Amino acid sequence: MSLSFDSKNRRSFLRKLPVILSLPMVGCQFMKDKNLVSHNNPITVLDKEVAFVNASTNAGYRPVPSEFVFTQYPRTPEIPEMMKVFYSDQEERCTVGIEHLNGLGAVNEGVYREGKNIIQIIASTPGTPDTGSGSPQYKNWYRISNDGGKTYSEFRLIILEGHTWEEPMKAVKIGRNGYTMPFTCPIVKASNGEILVPINLHPWDEVNQKIYNPADAFLFGDSGVLVGKWTKDNKDIIWNFGDWLRIDHHLSTRGLFEPSITELSPKGRFAMVLRGSNYKKPDLPGYTWLSFSDDYCRTWSTPKPFTFSNGENFFTPASCSTLLRSHKTGDLYWIGNLLEKNSYANHPRNPLVIGRVDEENFGVIKESVVTIDSRHVDHEGENVELSNFKVMQHGHLDEIVVALSRRIKGKWADKASWYRIKLS
Repeated sequence: MSLSFDSKNRRSFLRKLPVILSLPMVGCQFMKDKNLVSHNNPITVLDKEVAFVNASTNAGYRPVPSEFVFTQYPRTPEIPEMMKVFYSDQEERCTVGIEHLNGLGAVNEGVYREGKNIIQIIASTPGTPDTGSGSPQYKNWYRISNDGGKTYSEFRLIILEGHTWEEPMKAVKIGRNGYTMPFTCPIVKASNGEILVPINLHPWDEVNQKIYNPADAFLFGDSGVLVGKWTKDNKDIIWNFGDWLRIDHHLSTRGLFEPSITELSPKGRFAMVLRGSNYKKPDLPGYTWLSFSDDYCRTWSTPKPFTFSNGENFFTPASCSTLLRSHKTGDLYWIGNLLEKNSYANHPRNPLVIGRVDEENFGVIKESVVTIDSRHVDHEGENVELSNFKVMQHGHLDEIVVALSRRIKGKWADKASWYRIKLS
């Protein structure tokens, strides 16, 4: 099935979408020899530019360094903020992200590339994105380029092999409930060549005939991984899926959202970290959760808290985090909000940190953790949010840029804060 655009008022709806491109070694897993890489080199924040919510403090702003922006790939074409869909007379809204974080070429923005073949994934909803009414109606669409981004196909609804547009995904029915790629984590190429897209679901409560929400805590999510394979002519993708992962709502009141994955050793073994929540139950510990798969992301182990590699727990708010593998060394890193004391629901989403991951005792190496940024007490309150970040990898140096838009009480900064980080 394809998706068509209404061109009548196209100009008024167009916005520039991020280049949402991943660098070559982000798209494919780097299966390294652990003995080749020393972990003695500290992670270092080399440079930064902080843009506060109060725009009057942002004079002399420096943009993201150009060597991290569009280093590999061309821009994707503009897409409309609103679009017509084939199954309804109504337009739906695309989730296009924060405007000043667009156009950075981030690795965690829904585009995957193999040579000249590119897949771009977007989401749409008839409601308002990221709300209690709009989020449960998400659908996911993809378009393909076979000439390095010069031309693209029309957007097509992602439909699993053997499914229909009315029920395009396992446990999903159009008009009832939906799912989405969270656009906070990279798409990953597995060692068997499959394209792996982390996704989260708004499950349906068959007993009560409504969106499943056992703790009555805003929204509840299950998570899993969409599996894609190129057709022989590379003109399309065959989509498949294994099982959804659910957590007991007594452990995470809002379930599991915003999964991020990486392949481990042996081949076919994957780790997935996921956002949890203690909303409405502040005595629960606020954790990021961890699960493993031994069958290329089809089935998942019972989730457990994601910890330091020595087994010590740490706290996180309900916020996204990302597993990122260096395309230079193959080392694995975790970026997220790490707290010294328990969180409550979404707060506090500061500080933002990065640390190396021990892949054998899967966890963050405590001694490697470096603060990317934290609250600036002269300008910000305790609940400033340093989240929903984008990551760009340098073309040949072992460096990244993390960019984000600071937010306080729903108000966003008008420019991106960015941090240039040396990984090794």
